[in-house]
Amino acid sequence: MKTVLAIVDGLGGRPTDYNGKTCLEAAKTPNIDELAKRGSTGLLDPIKPGVKPESDTAHLSIFGYDLDKWYTGRGVFEALGIGMKVKRGDVCFRTNFATVDENLNVQDRRAGRIQEGQKGLEGALQDLKSSQPDVKVIFKASVEHRGALILRGPGLSGQITDIDPHETGVKVGKAEPLADEESAKETAKIVNEIVQQSHEILSGLSLNIDRRKEGKLPANILLFRGASEKIGIPSVRERYGVNGVVIAAGALYIGVGRALGLEFKQAEGVTGRADSPIIDKAKLAVKELRDDDTGFAFIHMKGADSCGHDQDAEAKIAYIEKADEVVGYLLDNLDWNQTRIAFTGDHTTPIAVGDHTSDPVPIVFAGQDITPDEVGEFNEKTVRKGSVGRISGQVVPILLGCSDKI
Repeated sequence: MKTVLAIVDGLGGRPTDYNGKTCLEAAKTPNIDELAKRGSTGLLDPIKPGVKPESDTAHLSIFGYDLDKWYTGRGVFEALGIGMKVKRGDVCFRTNFATVDENLNVQDRRAGRIQEGQKGLEGALQDLKSSQPDVKVIFKASVEHRGALILRGPGLSGQITDIDPHETGVKVGKAEPLADEESAKETAKIVNEIVQQSHEILSGLSLNIDRRKEGKLPANILLFRGASEKIGIPSVRERYGVNGVVIAAGALYIGVGRALGLEFKQAEGVTGRADSPIIDKAKLAVKELRDDDTGFAFIHMKGADSCGHDQDAEAKIAYIEKADEVVGYLLDNLDWNQTRIAFTGDHTTPIAVGDHTSDPVPIVFAGQDITPDEVGEFNEKTVRKGSVGRISGQVVPILLGCSDKI
């Protein structure tokens, strides 16, 4: 038996999205509607009612993991997602290359969404050192302004505040301990030292001097956020007894998959942007599921969320229609006598808000032996009549239960 979890990031919307309709209602989705006709539909609170999900917490909850027990922060997923080797006890951070003035006031949190020179910046930052000789600093750049940093050594803690102020026009913050423990205090001290070092190293870099001459924003500091510790979270294999793959482009989603023991598979040409050829993810999923050893495929599609954050309804509608093509390919190429699927989103990103909200998202479970309900179209309004009702998280356990895997 094969199982597929397909998530369109930021799928959900509100009637204020587009001429009185959500983007999902406005989109032409014959294949997703066909999936709804074949399956059981309802509403999903990715975490629980009234909670605004972030993508990392939403995915862990959807996979059936207790956030109070297993979630330590986002940094570890970012590090894993960009291919860093993370060890038990490491403290990991998401980082941004950013632009600050001489007083360390943030001018741009993303250094103009820097597009070139990241490897040079990464190379320069290999000189970062901790004042504690037994604590190692490991940095790797990702795409555009993004990167990840690991602190490795004894006596560290992820219980510290962000350096990143999350807004411009204010001074870079200082990391502060969130617990009255020596490990948190020491980690905050080390982070503050490293941030200052990053500014000193990057400010004099020839790449940044050239960027200023060209009228571009220099990437002259690292901003830290999302401190988290690597813990021994059980894998999908250990928890549910299945081997699986993650097919995604964004580092966070790759990292979540890797943290849960899924093998990352790279679909050709995909980027995570709205213009990404996501049909190639469907093709790769079908190929992987033909392997007898692969029983589970997690397909993540990012672009709808980005369009929601950009408050671009037409772009989000167009992306949902691309996701419909993905579903169409799966419908045409998987053996539905042996396949079960859950199709949903990880949160709602309404156009008028431009951010995540706590609204539930539509969900459908489909496949042989799953009793269809009377819903014939898939959107936020119609699935309220579905047989699934309204559920909180736990999508993967439910899906694997439908597949007789639990």
